[in-house]
Amino acid sequence: MPVRKGLAAGLLLITPALGPAAAPAAGAAETTTVVTGPWSGPGGWSTATCPEGSHLTGGGYAFRPAGSGDAVLVNAPNPDDPSTWAVRAGHGTVQAYAACETETETETEIETKA
Repeated sequence: MPVRKGLAAGLLLITPALGPAAAPAAGAAETTTVVTGPWSGPGGWSTATCPEGSHLTGGGYAFRPAGSGDAVLVNAPNPDDPSTWAVRAGHGTVQAYAACETETETETEIETKA
C-alpha cells in the first residue's frame, strides 16, 4: 500500500507469547485474508472483523492525521471480540485492517476422506 503525505499506515502481527507458532497439521493449507473496516469519523474508531471460520493473526491501519501532533491512540485486537482489530485516532480519521487466517484441507486430505 503506498503511503502518501498526510497518510500513515501501520501493521502489527500477533505472535504467541511463549515461543514460535505451532506448525499447521500435516496436509492443512493456510489462507490469509485481509479485511478492511470503514473509515472512522474525526477522532473515532474503526474496526475490521475476520469472517466466520477464520481467526485474527494481526492487524493495522491507514491514518489521515488532522494536523501535526495527531496520533493513533489505539491499534490492537479488540479485547471484547478476539476476531476484531480496533483502531482509534486522536483527532484524524483511521481505517482498520484485520489479517485473518483460515486452515483448509488439501486435495490429498479430501481424497483420503472419500
